[in-house]
Amino acid sequence: MKWWAILLIILFALLLICFIIGYVIWRQAMVTAKPETYINSPTDDPIEIQTREFEEKVDYQLKKMNLEDCWIKTKDGLNLHAFYRESSVRTNKVVISVHGWHGDALRTSALHSHFLVDYSFNILFLDMRSYGQSEGRYTTYGVKDAEDILEWIDYIVDRFEGDVSIALLGLSMGGNAVCNVADRVPHQVKCIIDDCGYTTAYEELKHVLRTKKVPLASFFLVFANIINIIVNKWSLKKESAIRSLEGSKVPVLFIHGAKDKLVPTYMAKQNFNACTSEKAIQIFDNAPHARSYFLNKEAYKKLVLDYLARKL
Repeated sequence: MKWWAILLIILFALLLICFIIGYVIWRQAMVTAKPETYINSPTDDPIEIQTREFEEKVDYQLKKMNLEDCWIKTKDGLNLHAFYRESSVRTNKVVISVHGWHGDALRTSALHSHFLVDYSFNILFLDMRSYGQSEGRYTTYGVKDAEDILEWIDYIVDRFEGDVSIALLGLSMGGNAVCNVADRVPHQVKCIIDDCGYTTAYEELKHVLRTKKVPLASFFLVFANIINIIVNKWSLKKESAIRSLEGSKVPVLFIHGAKDKLVPTYMAKQNFNACTSEKAIQIFDNAPHARSYFLNKEAYKKLVLDYLARKL
């Protein structure tokens, strides 16, 4: 066999290995796991144990309320679900609550938005695609979710016949998703609150792989993204909170924990620095990822309620 034929075989074998590793990374990252995978995962972290108990309590309390099931159909044919909680006081103020990875509409609201039911807001708790009662197989890390949020905004605008003031409140992946639409929202959206959102899906997955000490993480993520483009027809680089915030149409409040290792605090600062609209940032020194509210309930509530009172 000639030398160039051997070289081609070796190169093909190496390329195949790269795609196999890329596929493993893609499958682990993109295929949405059942909620039990997170809820029942072993932990000895006392904060995590207390948080899960709190989430279960909030989920139970919210499900006892008079919640309306709402549905939309996306442009790519998925039926998406949300719970609508109407305020006991007549108001045209609506907060759209967007959960994070491994979350759902009600349980995860315990970490950033559930307390709003006690105040004069209508609240739409979203099940993001592939989570809760919404259809879909793949987690999209805020990429397709941004398009879905715009459709939910249209749903609320139509429901109120245009006379509505909307705030977007997102946690982690939901925080990234709401920032991704900052440059595209209609005039009815008055503000965005981003709690521990990242910059881009691609950079976040790169960070996660590096923290897991995956060798050549950046290199293999390229192949995972190629697979995602082939399977899902979109790139992990398609949406960028930084790019959207550079053209933001509305005020944005950024919230983050200084001890966040999953979405490092520098990403919040990058988003904040990129934002060209009115902006504010609050870093909670004691909070790991998505625990700013849980560990600072009164301060967090005051921060969010004061902000909504000024902007809605």
